[in-house]
Amino acid sequence: MRFAVLSLNPGIDRVLYLEKKLDPGHMNRAVKSVTSQGSKGANAAIMLKRLGFDVTYYSFSGGSGSRFGTEISPEEGIDCRLTETSCGLRLNTKVIDADGLCSEFNERGGPVTEAEFGRLAQAFLSDPAQTVFMCGSFPQGVENTVYKELVRVEKSLGRNVVLDCSGEALTQAVVSSPDVIKPNIDELADLASSLGLCEHISTGCGLSPGDAQALCAKISSSFGIGRVICTMGEKGAVENTGKYSVSAFPTELRGFSGAGDCFLAGFGAAVYGMGLPDAEAMRFAAACGAAKVALEGTLLPTAADIEIILGYLPATIGK
Repeated sequence: MRFAVLSLNPGIDRVLYLEKKLDPGHMNRAVKSVTSQGSKGANAAIMLKRLGFDVTYYSFSGGSGSRFGTEISPEEGIDCRLTETSCGLRLNTKVIDADGLCSEFNERGGPVTEAEFGRLAQAFLSDPAQTVFMCGSFPQGVENTVYKELVRVEKSLGRNVVLDCSGEALTQAVVSSPDVIKPNIDELADLASSLGLCEHISTGCGLSPGDAQALCAKISSSFGIGRVICTMGEKGAVENTGKYSVSAFPTELRGFSGAGDCFLAGFGAAVYGMGLPDAEAMRFAAACGAAKVALEGTLLPTAADIEIILGYLPATIGK
């Protein structure tokens, strides 16, 4: 089994660990920093490869940070198909203070030219992989309907489409019926509100797992999306049918960035690569996410890390 992964807005992640509680407006000293590639698509590609699958990764490259896009090819054995762009890669900064509070500062990315985007999109759509992942935000120069159109084309070619984005791009894309989406609790609340499926919800923190499951079911039935999964941090994850839920594995939080990407890559690998039923796929995905948060910064787990956590997760998952 081979997967193709698209990352339209790659970047560089820099995580700063503070020696004290964050003090806005004043000097804050970092005791450590970790810098690495930073995009949902790159995380998904690396996770899929570490789980034993062949992966072709499509993204942009360029500028002083281009090595972070190209180095995953020799280090991880991933087939990278990168389109050069004049704008370079964006920088995303995450600050984690002594209390574990994380603040994020993400650049928008771009602008890419129409020609640059066209070359990348054509290469990705020409890939023969049966299952494709489309991950992350889109840069300046790309319309917010980009995933809507890409999903439509990939579905017309008979491919399985796993989509991981948020905001207006996700609102637009659901009408093209991707096979899997995985909003987190806040993204789910925003999506359901923007689609008119519930009253406006400014944050998902007040939603119970039952509320989240009901919204997943509404979105699934309204737009023909087979699997709508919502991750809820320490509350675990639920999906649209209501048959399966999974509890979060208790582990020390060292680096949450990328946990959702690992969860989704794990689910896609389990369903489309391993042929596991949804109950076991949810369990496997939860192990992938838990293994990630136990690692500092943007470090990603290995298959061995995941197997250790799988040994502690319950074999049966229910409501």
